[in-house]
Amino acid sequence: MEQEIRAVVLGWQKSDKASVINSILGVEVESDKLFVKSVRKDGEVNGRKITLINTPCWWDNFDLQDSSEVVKQELVCSVFMCPPGPHVFLLVINLSLDFTEENRLTIEEHLSLFGENIWRHTIVLLTRTNSVKNEGLQLIIQKCGERYHAFDFKNKSDGVKDLLHKIDDVVAANNGKHFETHNDVLLDIQRKRDENERRAKARQETVQGKRDLLTKINAVAPLKELRIVLLGWIVSGKSSTGNTIFNHEIFPIGKTQKCTSHTGDVNGRSITMLDTPSWWKYFSSKFNPEFTRAAIVEYIGQSQQMQFPHAMILVIPGDTSFKNEQKRIIEEHMATLGEDVWRHTIVLFTWGNRFPDISIEQHIESEGEALQWLIEKCRNRYHIFDNSNKNNRDQVTELLLKIDEMVAENSLFCFNTQCAEKKNIHDTDTQPDEEINLDADCVMELLQQEIINRCKGIRSKLKHYGIDFTGCMETRSYHSMPNKPNFSADEKLMEKIRREGCRWEVTLMDSLLNIQKEASPDGNMNPCSSDVVRWVQRCHEYSFIASSLEDAEPKGIKRKFSECNPV
Repeated sequence: MEQEIRAVVLGWQKSDKASVINSILGVEVESDKLFVKSVRKDGEVNGRKITLINTPCWWDNFDLQDSSEVVKQELVCSVFMCPPGPHVFLLVINLSLDFTEENRLTIEEHLSLFGENIWRHTIVLLTRTNSVKNEGLQLIIQKCGERYHAFDFKNKSDGVKDLLHKIDDVVAANNGKHFETHNDVLLDIQRKRDENERRAKARQETVQGKRDLLTKINAVAPLKELRIVLLGWIVSGKSSTGNTIFNHEIFPIGKTQKCTSHTGDVNGRSITMLDTPSWWKYFSSKFNPEFTRAAIVEYIGQSQQMQFPHAMILVIPGDTSFKNEQKRIIEEHMATLGEDVWRHTIVLFTWGNRFPDISIEQHIESEGEALQWLIEKCRNRYHIFDNSNKNNRDQVTELLLKIDEMVAENSLFCFNTQCAEKKNIHDTDTQPDEEINLDADCVMELLQQEIINRCKGIRSKLKHYGIDFTGCMETRSYHSMPNKPNFSADEKLMEKIRREGCRWEVTLMDSLLNIQKEASPDGNMNPCSSDVVRWVQRCHEYSFIASSLEDAEPKGIKRKFSECNPV
């Protein structure tokens, strides 16, 4: 039996991967540290050399198609960090919350990146429970040949010893062979990753060269006043971006139902910012309420000042996929503003804290043609924000400098409201969505029901974390929720709706738990944290749980939806 053990550790966000590695090797790996590039840790346990590869996480119920390409590539390339290959994969599953069907599917999809043989080398490592009664969890364990281990953090020594025995059993079952890394598919992904890194450096040099030229010829003069418009899809971090720029809670997070403007001082400059209603990530513009499509045109038409903005900031989460579907939807929404808008647009990637160890250019090049098209459409203008760190004022200063550079190249963006309204207000579709055979009202009713269900799920999960709002806030009855829609939709449509709901739930749950952690750094849950209560109240608002919905009819959905449009 080979004395050395090489293992790749897999798992979703907050899966206890770092805690498991700490327990096995006796090292200190930050449990909440986010990264994209896999990290190798070596140590010795009971006289044996142990190599563990800590891999990037995926969201616990994201489909594979919704995870960013750079994360998927780095997951696969983790097997090349312990040559000639890992003996075992440790799939860490934190069961502090119920294991759902979405959890099972996302695990199967993400592990499929390695090929079918991965299951022969995998042990399921369970934390926070000793039970495997869940049906979905049992299916995962069956795929691993019934191999699982309940990891007890309180009795680390015995737990590690038992785990090493089980790893030896896996190696023996595979005739002492490690996981094969010479698979053509795996090698092709490694080549793509290396090529993307080369292209990322080239893009960096091109952008920097252009900026250096503007500086050299003294073409950039800082403007004393700036007018900025924020655009983007739901829960993209758009309102948070405005708050980061002003370093103050100006725009309400969780509810952007109409255009909201604010003027304030930033770095000694007067900044006027317009926060706009958001759109869905996976649905055509015609499936957003009409007020969302009309809001910008109407507001700018009534505001002489904002008819001439210096910059349109298109906010996109940097930790998720961007495909042709999103390209088409963004084209539709930007068409409302006219073709000239692209010359005045900067793409702002949010959630920068989720990929601190790679450049944003690596994400752009890895994601593929759709995102590269968007960046090039905006003339290679892009920036990255970490809205979790508002004290980082350098990121704000850099964004304002990039706006100055853009203005130096262009005249002001003159928005022709009459042209935009005539062309796009009532029909902004550039390509019809042939997959959807229901009208907009029906689709919005299904979306509404999905968000209501997700909101109930969030409240249930928060109770598992010890956050109970009974007595802390006015709780709204679910009796006012509309009945389940009395029409059917095909599987493709329901899958899109599920993905919208999943993305919304994941983002809000993560934000809620981060807020709670900041409010209670000692780890003790404070059920009446005002920030968390505020978020949950907005959660209710977004899920349309209000007495006014009690007698809502399908035809009234569009109006009710517009009253509670999210970020």
